[in-house]
Amino acid sequence: MKQGKITIQDIADALKLSRNTVSKALNGQYVPPKTRNLVLNAAIEMGYKSYRSVASTDTARVHKRIALVTSRFLMNISYYIFVMRGIEAALEDKDIELLQFMVSNDNSFRKLTTYLEESGIDGIVCIELFRSNYLSALIELGYPVVSLDSPVTLSVATGRYDLILPGSFEFVRNCCRDLIREKDCKTFGYIGDPMHCRSFYERFVGMREALFLENLPYSPEYGILSDDASFQYANPYALYNVLSECIELPDCFVCANDAIALALIEALKKINIKIPKTVKVIGFDNIPESKNSDPALTTFNVDKVGLGKRLLSILLERIDHPKDKNRLIYIESRLIVRQTT
Repeated sequence: MKQGKITIQDIADALKLSRNTVSKALNGQYVPPKTRNLVLNAAIEMGYKSYRSVASTDTARVHKRIALVTSRFLMNISYYIFVMRGIEAALEDKDIELLQFMVSNDNSFRKLTTYLEESGIDGIVCIELFRSNYLSALIELGYPVVSLDSPVTLSVATGRYDLILPGSFEFVRNCCRDLIREKDCKTFGYIGDPMHCRSFYERFVGMREALFLENLPYSPEYGILSDDASFQYANPYALYNVLSECIELPDCFVCANDAIALALIEALKKINIKIPKTVKVIGFDNIPESKNSDPALTTFNVDKVGLGKRLLSILLERIDHPKDKNRLIYIESRLIVRQTT
């Protein structure tokens, strides 16, 4: 770092911007938000005049830095593509810098926590952060956090956080009860890992609750709940290998999500099972592929773009009101009946 007084030209040279652009950003004149963010951050880090104190004024605090933390490549998953569109739409016209981080192991998590400490992060959005205790650890660092879904058991001693989930339990329960009463379904099997996340667990429990309320037994042998953590539920060939050895299939399969349900449809076709005449199939999420499958998949629609927008708005509320009580927020799901039931 340069010794002595830092000038506007020093900042301009460091960022490869014109002196005029840097001057405008520092003096509150209009420049594109991304450029303004770069200049403000550089001014703080380089120690320009008393800019650390200037940056703490109400005007400067309009700018926020938010970390999006996940354990998966979100843009490879149909469901999350729409959620990200919602987040991006919510960022429009806001002076917010969104930084994305992938946490794949303990080492990458340690690097993330170090970066958070050094970079002045205002809040964190967590998506698909279910493995290990990463979500709990992030919350306990003290940052405002909003998470889309959560581990089944989230144990946090202290923290400022909100959880947002698509409604699952009552919606799956009511759908299964209708199938029992109207379609004479007596046996149900669940496909997916109920312990993957809270939503998957609530869908599993909703199915079992329907059986309980209708005085029907729950038989776990009808489902596919693998003890193998590496089992690929959304792989038609993996499901085919299990189904081809089953002596009897249930009247209806409830799948943790659409990706699994679509794989199940392909697997059932391979063993010449007619859908929905012999076996009915229910998915969850209403991804675009569910409408175009053969047969078209019965599923639950979640406003995925709206979910993304809500994630950001709830986080901003949490940042502005850190002492508010932690919240568990459910977004309503809607049953879409198609050809698999």
